[in-house]
Amino acid sequence: MTAANSEPPSPAASLETSATAADFLSRVQGSSELIAALLALLLPAGSKRALRAWETETGALPDPAGAAGVLAHVCGLLPNARLPWFERLLKRMRRHPLEQRQLLLEATRRLMSARGSLRAIDRLHWLAMRQRLGEATPASARQAASTELSQLPDVEVHAMAVYSAFLSRLVPLELGDSPSEAERAAGPDWYLAVMNEWPQHEVPALQLPGGDALVHALQQLQAMPWMQRPVLVRTWVDAALARRERGRLRDSAADALRLSCALLDSPLPPELARHYIEPPEELR
Repeated sequence: MTAANSEPPSPAASLETSATAADFLSRVQGSSELIAALLALLLPAGSKRALRAWETETGALPDPAGAAGVLAHVCGLLPNARLPWFERLLKRMRRHPLEQRQLLLEATRRLMSARGSLRAIDRLHWLAMRQRLGEATPASARQAASTELSQLPDVEVHAMAVYSAFLSRLVPLELGDSPSEAERAAGPDWYLAVMNEWPQHEVPALQLPGGDALVHALQQLQAMPWMQRPVLVRTWVDAALARRERGRLRDSAADALRLSCALLDSPLPPELARHYIEPPEELR
């Protein structure tokens, strides 16, 4: 496949093609194949520029022809199977030497910037990759106390507000290029529903954070008492479920929530876990 004649990957066709793709990915172990697959899982649907960037990055790998086969299988995955496989393949990639992990991160940065703007979900993917690959800056020491969320200091409530404001771009929906008025209102409505769960604190006005502010807020949330992070996650998920469409969460919303669970080292709430098709357990 070359940039001159390739087309952006199309949505998965069926459960059968997704199962075939999963069977193929279950055997992917080498660093080159893993890099090709992980980059393919990050491709925005319909972006020719991102696809050309993928081809450029995988063209430098030892087996570019094999990379094209990896892409074809990745494109066969159903949307709710992609993130579980992304997590599984990242776990495998962590076993490879630091040099290969750094190669993946550098290629990821170039792929994500190929469209000229970074998507909100890209930031979560990037943070998750750095955490899973052992590249993240350690968060401050976690508190041992089991303080109620209502009793948290204002600085931690502010961190909740900053991170929730960021998630409001993705939950309950990711806005397109020309969102309707109702779509524009959905994010602020979800944000207020989340923050109003703690009436003891004044709700900060919704302000979309920059990259540095997002990372700082995330580190503060990671330092919360371990019993309270799942409570925050549950609040996010419940507010999203109350605004779901046609009985299920949008895939972009579910992915943002699942990535946030991983970043906070929090288990998935059952309703969110049921959204996904998980890879089979690996033999140890």
